[in-house]
Amino acid sequence: MNKKMKRIFRTIVLSSLALAALCSCSQEQLGVIASSNSDDNREIHFIQSSMAKEFPRDTKEGVIAVTLARQGNRGTYRVVLQKQGKDADMFSLRDTVVVPDGQYSVDVPVRVDLSSVVLGSTIDVNLAIVGRDAELGKDPAYISQYSDFLKLSASFALEWEPYMRKTEGGEEIRQLATYYFGGYLYDGVQTEIPVEVATGTDNIFRLVDWAAGANFMFKVDWKSKTVVVPGQSTGYYLDSEGQYVYVADLAQYVGNEGMYSNYPCTWDGAQTFTVNVIYYVETGYFGMGEERIVFAGDHDSDPVIEVEYKGAGEFHFNYNAFAKSCRAKVVAGDISEDEAKIKEVYKEICLGTAEDVRTFSEQTQVWTPESVSNTLVAVPFDEKGTPGEAVAVRFTYDKDGTILPQILSCELRPSDADPYTTLEWKLKTKNVSSVRVVMMNKDVLDYYLEKYDLELIYSKLSSSLTEENIAEANSEAGLKLYYQNAAEGAEYKFIMEAKNQYGDMVYSDVYVRLNSHADKFESKTIDDFVGAYLMSATSYDDDNQSTSEAFRVDVVKTGENTVSVKGLCNSKGYSPALVGTFVPEENCIRLYTQNLGVYNYMNVVFGFVSNLYTAIWDPKMALEFGFSSDGNVYWRAMDRTFEEGETKIIINGYKFMLFSDGSYSGYSVNNKYYTDLIMVKL
Repeated sequence: MNKKMKRIFRTIVLSSLALAALCSCSQEQLGVIASSNSDDNREIHFIQSSMAKEFPRDTKEGVIAVTLARQGNRGTYRVVLQKQGKDADMFSLRDTVVVPDGQYSVDVPVRVDLSSVVLGSTIDVNLAIVGRDAELGKDPAYISQYSDFLKLSASFALEWEPYMRKTEGGEEIRQLATYYFGGYLYDGVQTEIPVEVATGTDNIFRLVDWAAGANFMFKVDWKSKTVVVPGQSTGYYLDSEGQYVYVADLAQYVGNEGMYSNYPCTWDGAQTFTVNVIYYVETGYFGMGEERIVFAGDHDSDPVIEVEYKGAGEFHFNYNAFAKSCRAKVVAGDISEDEAKIKEVYKEICLGTAEDVRTFSEQTQVWTPESVSNTLVAVPFDEKGTPGEAVAVRFTYDKDGTILPQILSCELRPSDADPYTTLEWKLKTKNVSSVRVVMMNKDVLDYYLEKYDLELIYSKLSSSLTEENIAEANSEAGLKLYYQNAAEGAEYKFIMEAKNQYGDMVYSDVYVRLNSHADKFESKTIDDFVGAYLMSATSYDDDNQSTSEAFRVDVVKTGENTVSVKGLCNSKGYSPALVGTFVPEENCIRLYTQNLGVYNYMNVVFGFVSNLYTAIWDPKMALEFGFSSDGNVYWRAMDRTFEEGETKIIINGYKFMLFSDGSYSGYSVNNKYYTDLIMVKL
């Protein structure tokens, strides 16, 4: 098998919670939330959030055992369950389950009616815990930090057989496929993949030995021309997470079929299946985007060429194995989107009636047309003289350097007047008629550039220069603009697209870091830090909504080089004392990751965040604060950056993280984190 692909290791920086927020799925609260109590023995929950079971084909009624558990075993409790979903009537269970005294768990049998289930289809039901009641006189159980919801799926086990197709000559041969990876976990193309079909169906397929040796299953609805990719293993084991990486289409991953409207999975009616997939582990995902499956057909041996314009009238031709020669001609004007005109030129080339046609087999050809805007139409031929599909490429012939756009200089730097929050942009161009620019926080923009098409980013995020701005940029003096109210000490990236009147484009990108008052702290003793402060900060909640806050912080000396820092959590119900270390050579107080006891039955850890909302609790990392020359106290990351794999993460704030059973729950105290930190001594 010819496998032209490679694995790309990517650090997980976004959680599934972030994805859910991106998708804006509305959820309905089921039942009444019970009141809290101090005994976690009464925290009763499903041991997992989803279960799927396959049954033998002749099964009429099946049973799935669902487990309810708790951390302790004291007390008898009544748990009320509720089922929901379009297939709910096909599942039956007791709506009230008793967890006896002395037991840590209880199994609940769920019966499944499979008598009307069609082979290859799946039925689902959502179970929810809507009540936990203790015996008379006991406190009620409280809502779990674990899973109050469980999705059950049932289907028939599938058997597989080779999928065959008939050639135009009537011969039956094994169907092969090509998979085009999008670079989210794998990059490149995998060819000649055997295709299998589920026995008894004509629409459930799998690609054999796809990616890391696993099979890739997908289901096609021929009538609606849609595709479903259920969650399944890629076969790739991620050592750093101790988990296998899975793949699914985005709608299946989120559990909302409405996502197909924005992230469709489709069949083109011929040989191509286009799917929007996401690669993930239990703790988050790597990336998502469009990938393609193409079934082989009788015309896969057609001659094909790829054409690249190098500038100055020079073209480079790349031939496939079946293309032995090429005929091409240059047409004045842009006909690259005019299918009728391209077909006309194609016919003339194939019939030999076109004028000024070149026949060649070399990879490089140079044209020197009289007109500025032109279109090259090229047709490949096989060794028998059979033509393939035409390729049309518009190009600009700039014989004297007065037409093609040029970016002579593009500089982004902190402003001399205000190097902390103002950026100065200098631009000098030539032959430019329009400019689109995007400027954002560097790591956020880098993330967008990695995951999304460049044109989509420009269409959604860019601003355009005015005619007056462009005239200045094209002048001898160039253009100078200022960007104000930027974040102190932050790194910004700037990308620019410049076009001429013919649509030729050039690009530029630069990045810069603004100055920070925390770059150099004033010489101080530990006693200088002791006292009360007014902290100003920006807080962000789980929905990424920001709020400006001001609250008191107290620093108390506890030893020769240690202090207690209290008040960093702006909450009446929680005010921990953090241990800070005075570092004389840096003139700062350093706060490392540290455990802070229990809050709402969960362990609290002082940890850090970045612009990508990544939680970090590495013991080697710390935040520091010290006095600047203006007399205020500023905060910074100890080492500036945190390196993990290939990803650089910039620490810019902190939060009080909540842990359960030694694992980060994804939640924090008051569900917020703090950044943009400045303190003024009272």
